[in-house]
Amino acid sequence: MFLEALRYPFADRTRLDGTATCLAALLLAGALLRIAASLWPDWALLAPLLLAVGPLAAFLGLVGGVLAGDGFPAVATGTTARLAGRLSGAAAVYLSPAVVTVVGVGYVVAAGRVPSALSGVGLATLSTVALLVTVVCAYLFPSAAAVSVREGLRAGLRREALAGTASSSYFLAWVGATVLVVVAWTALAATATRSVAALLALTWGAYAHVAAAALLADGVDRTKYW
Repeated sequence: MFLEALRYPFADRTRLDGTATCLAALLLAGALLRIAASLWPDWALLAPLLLAVGPLAAFLGLVGGVLAGDGFPAVATGTTARLAGRLSGAAAVYLSPAVVTVVGVGYVVAAGRVPSALSGVGLATLSTVALLVTVVCAYLFPSAAAVSVREGLRAGLRREALAGTASSSYFLAWVGATVLVVVAWTALAATATRSVAALLALTWGAYAHVAAAALLADGVDRTKYW
């Protein structure tokens, strides 16, 4: 399962072209985001930010096709837009609790709302809660996302979409995909201000997200529901 997923992005010409398209979308989005950052705090930054939505949506649609098990869709089609919308919707629903929790904990800690007498215990408790919420949301999201891109966002929001998360196949696929994605985002964050290194990080990011989507799709397909 793992080896097949790692080979997926370049297993044949069609998949290699799809992965290259993902990379091109990320490069275009990255260039537009850099332009927006250089314009800060001028309101003109809104123009490149809005333009970046297009390539990011294309990237999500392409990855969504892999996660659905159908392979890469054509870029400028309604299918790609629909897959991107479903994937974005699932992410908004399942990942927003983690974002709200982390932001809330950060605000409480930064504002000094925890009493000094309980600062050590309070900080440890809040950090543990934020970590647990983040892990739970991150664990449930891929299963719901896979159902969403295959059957629609409404199906991904049902409880049945999470039934397979108790499977060992899903757990192993999730661990492998998480490692790929976390390494990709870490590399990108560490090289964001360097052109050549950022290019290499984006290349790895395109490969890692495609491989992770293929791995999760396989893990969901192997899942036994009970």
